[in-house]
Amino acid sequence: MERPDLELLKGAIDTHAHTAPALFRRHIDDAALAEAASAAGMRGFVLKDHDSSTTGRAYHVNRMHPEVESIGSIVLNRSVGGLNPYVAESAIHYGARVVWMPSNHSKHHAEFFDRPDYPQFGRTHRQLPGPGVTVFEEDGKTLKKEAVTICEIVAEHDVALATGHLSLPEIRALLDAATAAGVTRFIVTHANWSLCKLDLEVQRELIAKGAVLEYVASSCVSPIFWEQQPEELARWITELRGEHLVLGSDVGQFAGPPHPEGLRMLLAALLELGVPYEYLEKMAKETPAKVLGLDPDWRPARASVPAPPPASSPAS
Repeated sequence: MERPDLELLKGAIDTHAHTAPALFRRHIDDAALAEAASAAGMRGFVLKDHDSSTTGRAYHVNRMHPEVESIGSIVLNRSVGGLNPYVAESAIHYGARVVWMPSNHSKHHAEFFDRPDYPQFGRTHRQLPGPGVTVFEEDGKTLKKEAVTICEIVAEHDVALATGHLSLPEIRALLDAATAAGVTRFIVTHANWSLCKLDLEVQRELIAKGAVLEYVASSCVSPIFWEQQPEELARWITELRGEHLVLGSDVGQFAGPPHPEGLRMLLAALLELGVPYEYLEKMAKETPAKVLGLDPDWRPARASVPAPPPASSPAS
């Protein structure tokens, strides 16, 4: 039986993977994700944590599972000091390939849900309250100097800058500043999730300015975040011809599917709705590798197998 959904997973890169350890409940940890991704033939994934850098975790997972690429990142939430250029630079020096703007600690997140953090589920530990993080000064228009410096650092090291949970005005202003600073890898995070959901014409506008848009599976397959019918996403992808788009799972929630399965579920639905295979292949494989600055000539490596112990000498 032909399984184009499984073929699309081979060589795919999940641009948005939540795993344990985390300060939210997760049903899968870094190593287990690497095992599942390897079994599916995936190329790799970006480890994302709302409260700490994942560079050290990615390093050790790559040692354990060299057949898949575990990619580290940093989210500039209050937990790491907010818009702190020193934190961003240090994470990049440790190997981060994505610097995310604030997510659940962003000012826009708190205002959209009328409460800080996530309304769907609580943390395992309470955190100190604090102001929502924004890239704007108090006038709501001028970019903070820290945001501009972060753009310059990202450009200098040629990694990706992702918008996290910023508002549309913040995204537009940040994209302009990033372009001026020389950033060439700019990701608009989960453009199909309620908090950051963008009309198709706005998506076209941002793409025309050099952005790559991320669509996430969680909006269509997660019982917690489910909020989009695949038909709408299929229409967007078809109209944009799969160009300048990447696909992330954004799963890892305790009630959700494992990451490769979440991606497979969405890919299968989109194929059934008539989205051309080649569009989805661009989104799952080609464009993620490009925006993350990965080797375009990648070939799958074999999983490492421990060497057998030496044979014992026969008794004399």
